[in-house]
Amino acid sequence: MKQLIFRSISILLGLVLTFGMGEVFLRVAVHFAPSFKSSPFRQYDPVLGISLIPNKRVTHARGCFQGEVVTNRWGMRDRERSLEKPAGEFRIALLGDSSVEAVQVRPSEVMNIRMEKQLQDKGYRNIEVLAFGVEGIGTTQELLMYQERVRQFHPDLVIVLWVDNDVMNNSSAIQPKVYGIHTWYAPYYDLQPDGSLMLRPVESRPLNGLRSFFESHSLFVYYMERVWGRVAFREAKWQGIPLQWGGYGDPPDAEWERAWLISEKVLTRLATAVSNDNAKLVVMVPPVFAQTDPDWRARFTREVGRIPPSFNPDEMDKRLAEIGKRHNIDIEFLAPYMEAYRDAHKLQWPYFSFVCDPHYSALGHQVAAEAMVKNLEEHRLLPAEALSGSSYRANLW
Repeated sequence: MKQLIFRSISILLGLVLTFGMGEVFLRVAVHFAPSFKSSPFRQYDPVLGISLIPNKRVTHARGCFQGEVVTNRWGMRDRERSLEKPAGEFRIALLGDSSVEAVQVRPSEVMNIRMEKQLQDKGYRNIEVLAFGVEGIGTTQELLMYQERVRQFHPDLVIVLWVDNDVMNNSSAIQPKVYGIHTWYAPYYDLQPDGSLMLRPVESRPLNGLRSFFESHSLFVYYMERVWGRVAFREAKWQGIPLQWGGYGDPPDAEWERAWLISEKVLTRLATAVSNDNAKLVVMVPPVFAQTDPDWRARFTREVGRIPPSFNPDEMDKRLAEIGKRHNIDIEFLAPYMEAYRDAHKLQWPYFSFVCDPHYSALGHQVAAEAMVKNLEEHRLLPAEALSGSSYRANLW
């Protein structure tokens, strides 16, 4: 018994010593390597699986980019916002994953702030664009986020920025395989035999209070979790390439077909919820890699290894257009505007992204914001009375 107790104490002390040395090392090292620097700004969330920690200011650097994450009291990567909508204000809520969260750029460069500035420059008054972006979320979390948090801000227009990994994020079968763990702290809607959806809530975590404390305050835990998230002992495959590319299957296999069906049903629920609140839902779709990069085949082959015969980069947009037509949901594609910008300005690879990271650079956020504002104007989704000098007061929808 004494030997067992002694060994247990020795192991515990060893772990504490390792943790303490790692924490000290990282806190010192960031001062000597400012190009690789970050600290905790996300947290476990019992509703969404993951959310942003309120009232944070964090430098987030990864060599080729120097981002800054500033969150407001509501846990939004945004400037401070009031919960109540000011009289005469037109509010746009922008929902999405890391493309909207945008930790790779500075607060003044993010998509929603760019949209606000461009609207002001065009003469629109009293229009806010609120950002509700969190890394790694899909349509399921966006629906829950709207129901639990977004609707209390009373938006008039809700924009969902749909990216190609959203279908994967909505599948309780595919996403855990991609990340290499049997469970994932995310809510899922599972498809029942009768075609209905059943919510599988976020799993509770053992010792959640203690774990959340260290995740929010410890650099050692923060970096260890980032490293562990990238470890793949056996990478899941789809037709010989990483599983996450299966969303471009034409036709998709049974597992991906199920994921698409769940995504469609969840998106229609979101559209209904927004409509019931007397608001308007629009899905904006940024260009996929093959639309941005004319040399995508060679680059894809170098990075992934091969292009399967059933791989079709146009499949994502085609299916989204069909979903929109079936359910009368506005699905708008930003590729034409961004491709035209690329050609007019003779942009070279990586075009709107970083060399070391596929997320949008400051230029990417600026051009995506321009594309969305132009689209909203063309489809008359902005209130004409907000335009300086206009007396138009018709109901836009």
